[in-house]
Amino acid sequence: MKLLHRTRRPILLYASVVLLLSIPAYYLILRNVWLADIDQDLEIVKRKVERGLQGGHLSQEALAETIHRINAIDAGVHLALLPPDSSVVERFHTIDRFDELHGHEEPFRTYESTIMLDGVPYAISISRVIEETEELVLAITLVALVSLVLLFGGMLLIDRVAARRIWRPFHRLLDALKRFQVDSDQPFQASPTGVTEFDELERVVEQLTQRNRAIYEEQRHFTENAAHELRTPLALLQAKVERLFQSEGLSPQQAALLDETSRLLGRMRHTHDGLLLLARVDNAPVHPEERCDPVAIIRSQLAQTREQIDALGLTVSMEAAQTVSWRMEPAMAEILLGNLIGNAIRHNMRGGRIRITLTPDALSIANTGQGGALDPESLFKRFSGSGSGKGLGLGLTIAQRVCERQGWSLRYAYREDMHVFSVHPVAVG
Repeated sequence: MKLLHRTRRPILLYASVVLLLSIPAYYLILRNVWLADIDQDLEIVKRKVERGLQGGHLSQEALAETIHRINAIDAGVHLALLPPDSSVVERFHTIDRFDELHGHEEPFRTYESTIMLDGVPYAISISRVIEETEELVLAITLVALVSLVLLFGGMLLIDRVAARRIWRPFHRLLDALKRFQVDSDQPFQASPTGVTEFDELERVVEQLTQRNRAIYEEQRHFTENAAHELRTPLALLQAKVERLFQSEGLSPQQAALLDETSRLLGRMRHTHDGLLLLARVDNAPVHPEERCDPVAIIRSQLAQTREQIDALGLTVSMEAAQTVSWRMEPAMAEILLGNLIGNAIRHNMRGGRIRITLTPDALSIANTGQGGALDPESLFKRFSGSGSGKGLGLGLTIAQRVCERQGWSLRYAYREDMHVFSVHPVAVG
């Protein structure tokens, strides 16, 4: 989860809860306040009716006639004579009843109570239609809902735009770091962003990349010096050992010691060449615009190793699409394919098989061998060992470094009693 989403999520959750709870709360509070105001108006109407009938000093007949007329008008006030010493429980309630003027049922707010006229108790019922008030409450609530949604949506939009603008320097820095190559001629340079924290971060990153470039240059010079200084002594030692082999009067013990010395020198020279080749792969610049023909390189490598293949009696089969082209320098492709084919020959068995398959999506080189599957965790480590006890040396390590340098992947699998190494290019044309 992105940092921006992690910091924004609690705020969005809180705002959503408040928005969902505020709408019904707003409606209920507004409706209760409105009903309380209507109830207060109904009580005032009751007092006016009671005062008007008592202040008129009407006779019993006139009072009864007036009450009859009030009830007949059906203007929301209804009076009924009660037995002596009785009363009606005072209450407010809402009922639905048919209204002749509207022609359908309407909700009425009704107030029931008792009034005394000339010492006689009367039940009074005062009603008022509240449909219009309900519609008004709903309209106000809807306006509030729209306002809150617009406010909430506007906050989200403003937050998104502001966050994108604020985090733009960070993403620019991240893209620059992704493109940065320690062996590139273009050093990383900090650019002012106007944000103190990001400016400080870019300065620190610039200093870090400068130190890495300096260390890389020191390592490159060391590799070049080591290659120059070690190659000559090794060649001289090998020559002196060969001269000693030609000396007269060598005893069997001396000859055995010289033979072991020669093998150790050969192993040292092979390791020296492998390490230099690995350093060359690590330090070589990448030229993504160059292309090569892997089919031609594979055939060339097979031709160069024909004597080893014939000596072991290996059977080599190859299936390749002629139109495959790799986006890789030819020299790096020769190093990659040479090491993979050499590994398939060295760690094969007499009379074994090598199967090469090349498609636009992948290259696989499978070989038979003694023992079962190898350990993928240590397979590509330097000088790791195989199940047969033979050292795998630097060949697979070099092949993996070439793939990593290209942004490709090198994978291992054990299928049909064969060790399968597959190269998966990112872009093949």
